Amino acid sequence: MSQFTPRSGKANYIKPRGKHFYYRRAIPPEFREFFDSGTEWNIKLEGATEAARRVEAGALAHKHNRLMLGSFEDAAIVQHSKVDDTLSMKLDFSPENLPINKQKPPFEFYRDGKIIKTYKVAGSNDPEFLKQAEAEGYLVMTGSEMMLQGKFMRQRTLAIKADDADELELAKLRIGQTRRRLDKFETPNGETLRTILPKMHEENKPRQPTIDGHYRAIEEFIELHGNLPLVNITKQHLSDYVAHLGKVRIKGQPLAPSTVRQRLDRLSAILEFATIAEAVPHNVSKTVKAPRDTRSQGDQVYKPFTKPEVRKLIDVATDAWTRRRYQTHRTQLSRKTDLITALHMLVWTGARPEEICQLRLDDVDLDRMGIVITNETDDLEAPDRKLKNEESVQGVPIHRLLLPRLSDHIDHVRRVSNAGLLFPSFEPMTDKGRYATPIGADWSEHLREHITSDRQKVLYSLRHSWAGESMNVGMSETMRNAIMGHKSDSKSSSAKRYRFHFEDLENQLEWVNKMDCVGE
Repeated sequence: MSQFTPRSGKANYIKPRGKHFYYRRAIPPEFREFFDSGTEWNIKLEGATEAARRVEAGALAHKHNRLMLGSFEDAAIVQHSKVDDTLSMKLDFSPENLPINKQKPPFEFYRDGKIIKTYKVAGSNDPEFLKQAEAEGYLVMTGSEMMLQGKFMRQRTLAIKADDADELELAKLRIGQTRRRLDKFETPNGETLRTILPKMHEENKPRQPTIDGHYRAIEEFIELHGNLPLVNITKQHLSDYVAHLGKVRIKGQPLAPSTVRQRLDRLSAILEFATIAEAVPHNVSKTVKAPRDTRSQGDQVYKPFTKPEVRKLIDVATDAWTRRRYQTHRTQLSRKTDLITALHMLVWTGARPEEICQLRLDDVDLDRMGIVITNETDDLEAPDRKLKNEESVQGVPIHRLLLPRLSDHIDHVRRVSNAGLLFPSFEPMTDKGRYATPIGADWSEHLREHITSDRQKVLYSLRHSWAGESMNVGMSETMRNAIMGHKSDSKSSSAKRYRFHFEDLENQLEWVNKMDCVGE
C-alpha cells in the first residue's frame, strides 16, 4: 500500500449522469480485492449546489486516499484493554462507513457450526467492551478467538486458491483442525477467568508470586478448555484439568501431587471470589479432588542439607552478597549484612525463614542470649509479623558461634536505620508481602544452582538440618519441639513452660551449644 500516491490538483471525481451527480473513481488494481473485487467507486452525491457536491466528493476522496495509504482510523477503533495488557478492537467495514459498490460483507467467521458473514466485528478480553460493542451491532469475540478466527479465514482463502487436489485436501484438513478448536470457544457471556482475576487481585492485593501462580493456572485451564464464561465452567471441566496436569512433564518428571493440588486450589480460590462477587451462583470446584500423594513420606517433605552443603551455601552466598552492588537507597544501607546474618541465623536457630526475616530489634536479647519469635503487634510502621500457628510463638537460644555475628549486625543496623527491624532492607512494600522474599529469591535465582540439584532442598531445609543435628547431640524431643515451635507430644506443664519465656533458657543453651551445624 505504500506505493499508492493520491492524485494532486483538482481531482474531485465528480461525474454528471442525467440530472444527478456521482462520485466516480477507479479503484487501483492492487486494492480491488480488499474492496470486494469492485473496479470503481460510484456513489451518488446528495449536494444541491456545486460547492456542496465538491465538499462531499472531497471528503470521500480523502477517506479513500487514507485507506489506500494504510490508515484505517475511520473503520477501526483500537484501544488498550482495561483488564489485561492486550488490545480491544472494533472493525466496521459496513457500506455507510466504507463505501464500496457491492453490498457483500467482507468478514466471514465460523460460529456455532456455520459460516457467519458480517461487516462489523469486535475483539477484546474486556467483557464491558464486548457488551457495548454487541449493543452496537458488532459480532463479538475474545482476543484469543479473534486470532484463531483470522487463521480460519486465511485457511479458507488458501483452499479457494488451491492449485491442485492435494493442496486443496491439505487446506481442508487444516480448516477442520481449526474449526474443532473454534468449537471450544463459547460466545462471550459475562465474566471469564481472565476478567475476574484482576478484580480479585485489586481487592485482595496478593504478593506477586501469588499473582503469577494464578495467571499460570488459568492459562493452563484456558489452553485446555478455552476462555469459558464462568457460568459455563462445570465440575467436569475442573476434573479434566486435574487429569491433564497429571500428564504434564517437566524435565521428564511428572508434577508432584502437591503441585497439582496447589494449582487446583488456585482455581478454586478464583471461583470462590467469583461466587462472592455474584458472577457465578456457586463454586463448582469444591467437590473436585486432587490426586492422592502416594509417594513415600520421605519424598513428600524437604530434605536436610548435608554439612558440606551448608558450608558451601554460606561461602557461595557470602561471596555473592559481598561482591554485589546495591543501587537503591532502600537496600544499600544494610542489604548485604541483612542477607548474610539472616542466613547464619537460619543455620543456627532452626527457625522458619519468615520467622527470622520479620524479627524486630527488641526481639533479640543479647545479654540472655535468646530470641523471642512472636506475632504480637507493635508500634513500628511496618507490616505485621505473621506466624504459621499459635505453637510457633517460642523462645530460641542464640548459639555461641552466632552471637558475635548477630551482635555486630545489630550495631550496624542501629547506625544506619531507625525502623526498629532486625533486617530493615527486608521490609515488604505491602501489608501482605513477605519479609523472607529477598533471601528466598536469591536462593532460587543465584544460589541453588551452585549448591544442589535436588529440588527437595530449599532454604527451609536448613530447619530440617538443625533438627537432625539436635537429635545427634541427644536433645530431648520436648525441648526440640519447644525451640522449633512444634506442638509437643508431652502434655506436662514442663513442656509448656518452654514457650513464650526463657525460664529454661540456660538448659536450652547448654544443649544448643553442643550442636555443630556446619562441620569442619
